[in-house]
Formats: sequence, C-alpha cells, structure tokens
Amino acid sequence: MPSTSALGSTSEQQVRLRPTLDQVYIAAALMLIALRPLLTPIPPHDFWWHMATGRVILETGTIPQVDLFSYTRAGEPFFNQGWLAQFLMALLHQVGGLPIIIVVQALVLTLAYGLLLRLCILRTNRVRLCAAILLLGTLPLSFDNWTVRPQTYVFPLFVGFLTVLTEYRLGMSRRLWVLPLLMALWVNMHGSFVLGFALIGIVFTGETIRRWREQGISPNVIDTSLVVWGAVTAVATLLNPRGVEVLGYVTNLLGSSQVTDLVTEWSPPTIRDINGAIFFLFIIATALVLMYARSKPDLTDLLLTGAFLWLALGATRNIVWFGFVATPLLATQAATLLPPPSPRRFQGVPTMNAALIGLLAVLLLIGSPWVKPALLPPEVGALLAKGTPVEATRALQELPQRPQRLFHAMSYGSYLIWAAPEQNVFIDPRIELYPYEQWRDYILLGQGAEVEALLAKYAIDSLMLSVEEQKPLLEYVRARPDQWREVYADEETVVMVSVPR
Repeated sequence: MPSTSALGSTSEQQVRLRPTLDQVYIAAALMLIALRPLLTPIPPHDFWWHMATGRVILETGTIPQVDLFSYTRAGEPFFNQGWLAQFLMALLHQVGGLPIIIVVQALVLTLAYGLLLRLCILRTNRVRLCAAILLLGTLPLSFDNWTVRPQTYVFPLFVGFLTVLTEYRLGMSRRLWVLPLLMALWVNMHGSFVLGFALIGIVFTGETIRRWREQGISPNVIDTSLVVWGAVTAVATLLNPRGVEVLGYVTNLLGSSQVTDLVTEWSPPTIRDINGAIFFLFIIATALVLMYARSKPDLTDLLLTGAFLWLALGATRNIVWFGFVATPLLATQAATLLPPPSPRRFQGVPTMNAALIGLLAVLLLIGSPWVKPALLPPEVGALLAKGTPVEATRALQELPQRPQRLFHAMSYGSYLIWAAPEQNVFIDPRIELYPYEQWRDYILLGQGAEVEALLAKYAIDSLMLSVEEQKPLLEYVRARPDQWREVYADEETVVMVSVPR
C-alpha cells in the first residue's frame, strides 16, 4: 500500500498539472509581456552608443570619463552614469549576440511587470481583474519606454522599491533592508535612481499623516525604521565610481537646455499622438474608478499617484513611472466595484487551460530571435529596426579614403559608434554632451538652411543622410554634382563625399 506521503506527493503533482483559469490569466499576462519586446526590432538610437561604451569598459576595464567617439567634442568630459547596464549589455552581446540581448530585454520587462502584477494581486486577491488592468491599461501606457537601453534595466528595481515599501506600510512584511541593496545597483545603471528617494519620502509622509490621524501627537508618529533604512539607502548612492558627483550629474541633466528643449521624451504629453492619448485615457479611467469606488483610497497611494502624475504631465518619459505607481491604486479601487469573490468561481477545464498556456508558449517560441527571422515577415521578424544604416555603414567603410569629418543623422551617429568605431561622428544621441549651438546647427543643416556656411564651419567632407529626416539637405547637395558625389543610396540612406577642387 502506498504511504500517506506518497499519496500527498501524487496529489500535489496532479494539482500542478491541472492549471486553473486564474493561472491561465497569470501565464497569459506574463507571456504577452515577454512577447512584445521579442517582436520589437531594436531601434538605432540610444542602444548602439550604450553598447559601444560597454565594449570599451569590457575591453579596457575602465569607465570612459571623456568623449571617445566624436570629432566635434573629442576629449570633452562626459559623465557616463549608466556604466553597469552598458557593461552588462556588451557582455551579453559577446556571449550571444543580438538574440540574447533581446531575450534578456523580454525577461527584464516580464520581471518588472510580473512583480507589479503580484503586488496588485496581493492587495486585491483578484487575479483576473489585475491581469486585465495590466494588459489593457498599464502596458499600452508604457510601451513607448520599452526600448533596449539602461532605463528598462532599472524597471524591476523601481517596482522592487514599490513592493518593499507597500508591503511594509500594509504590514505584509518588513524588508526595508532590501532598499539599500537595490539602490547600489540602481545608482550605477540609470539617473532615475533619484525616484527611489521620492518613493521613500512619499511613503514616509503618507504614513506619518496616517499615524498622526490615528494616534494624535505621540512618540510613535515618526516611523524611525523607515528613517533609518532611508538614510542607509541614501548612503548606498555613494557606491558608484564617482561618489557624490552622481547627484550633480542628475541636476545638470535636468537643467540642460538641449535635453529639455530638443528631446521629445522630455516634452509634455499631448493628445495629438497615440501615446499621449492613451495616457490621458488612463487618467480618465482611473478618475472614474476613484469616483465610483465603494471605499476611500489609501492616502499614501493617492500621494504616490499624484506626485508621479505631476512628473508625467511634465515629461513623456515619466509616464512609465506613473504607470507603475498608479496601477495598484487602480486595481484596489476597481476591486471594490465587484461582488465578493466566490470560492466556487469557475476555473475552466484543466485540459483547455493547459492547452491555452501551451499555445502561448508556442507563440513565445515563434517570437524568439532565433526563430522569428525565418517564420515572420521582415518588418516583424527583423532584429534591427528600419532605419538602421547597416549597408550604408559598410559602404562608408569600403571607401578608398576614410572621411575625416562626416555629417550624418543623429541616430546614424549611434550606430556608427558601434559598427565603425574608426569613424568619428559629428553628433549622436548623447544629447547633454553637445552644446546647444551645435544642435541648432545640426537641425538647420538637415533642413537645408545656411548650408555653405555650416559645411565650412565644421569642415564637412562627407555626408550620410536620412532620406526621410534630411530631405532638404539631400536635395541641395544632389543639385550640385560638381561639389558632391553620391557613393551609396538605398530607400532610407544616402552617402555622399565631397569632390576635390
């Protein structure tokens, strides 16, 4: 006769092999999160210069502190704050090329939004509601910030902060000691580490007000443990190669006119584009839920959502952080509008549930970077986004004489830094490195204005132009065959060199 323990083990095995409908919702949410970055080609903007810097770190064992890639700012100081993320990206590429970079991107995003889903479920015990809010609301709100770059690598750290602080204030756990560990990673990966302090400060404020309301003025009003671990977290920011200078970097970045004026990510959201429209629809939906909810929202949740809404209204790039903090509030308040969960709620047919999960797994396999190029259309199956000047860069490298002062589209500069490191660039997406005057000249020249003066000012001897973005300049030089010779052209890019006089 089989033992009781053996029977128990068999029973547990059967449960695991008979997935419920709730488990299907969780699996579907996680797999669909992963599928989006798997199917998204890598755009040619920030990614490549980060990769090139990571390669330098990997090869030399040192973090660059001056510009190594341009001829316009060569040797100028450059604060490379995201060095750890760049190092990891370059290391991944060395191990498995672009496919492993894309897979890790999918895993990082799945971890971040999976942690957010877990937090919402912990607070509401409503799996299907939380999965629906995440898939239909939070993810569309955030897609614009899912490009492969150091910022996405810190998403799990942000949600980790949010989870630790939420569980602490709701009495679920006391793991504030995790915050300094997360901060030690965050401060070496992206300038958004300052948002960790914002989370701690807002939670401290909300909890202090709550205790004051409940207890009046008493010694227990101030949460000393949060103060202590907040101070330790602040000290953890010094665990970076430049120490306290990192705070000056963030301050200078936020005060840089070329960053705030020229980068669309730093402009306020607007209903004139799809991402802005989704953002405002999310706000409207959240406001309606708060209006009709059957209980008052938690004060700290409101403070968090309000503060990050203010940030999001000021800059599009902050919408992703707003999505993280607003989702738990939306889920908890939406849960009050539903009837109490029934212990006998329908959980589907286990065989069908398993089949659905299996189908999603097959979709992930098809979307993997090793399989999709062979099975999917080029616009979906490609690993690199349209506009990456792969062939144009090869043509440039094959010229008998390497150009010394190349003018090009900004995004091309990023790719050139990686693919043609011997070719110094005019400009690239390191916005804060280049002075405002140079950005002005770049825009004017691309628009075909003041061409002769600007070509002479920078002694330009060759051009790699975007057909879409720099059409006026392209038409100008094509109309002067005695001065410029076309050496390469495709639907997106044209390479021209000056004709010796």
